[in-house]
Amino acid sequence: MRFPYYQVSADEFEPIVTLKVLGKEGWVELEAYIDSGASFSIFHKDRAEILGINYETGQELFVTVGDGGLLKVYLHKLKVELANEKFTASIGFSEQLGVGFNLLGRKSFFEHFRICFDDKNKFVELNKLE
Repeated sequence: MRFPYYQVSADEFEPIVTLKVLGKEGWVELEAYIDSGASFSIFHKDRAEILGINYETGQELFVTVGDGGLLKVYLHKLKVELANEKFTASIGFSEQLGVGFNLLGRKSFFEHFRICFDDKNKFVELNKLE
């Protein structure tokens, strides 16, 4: 499935996709930046609130970020749907996430898809792995 890059400014496009996450009251659409350099998917803590999840009940871990600092994350196993595929994924929530978007990392997601970034044509393609 092909996703066009999301236009964040006049000349800036990013590989941001919409996925569905099963919350307490049903499926919720959330956007996330596909980040091949991130081990874990990390969403802002307010997304856990939208899903009806107490994010601090997840498995606590510390993730090293690009500047060498540590980010406290609470990991949850959640049902997701991406590119018409439903599966269980590990998603962390953090109040310390310093970027303006959620991150879709390698764990759980890159195990399900072959992911091709086409920066020239501004799209990302996800193909289900068999």
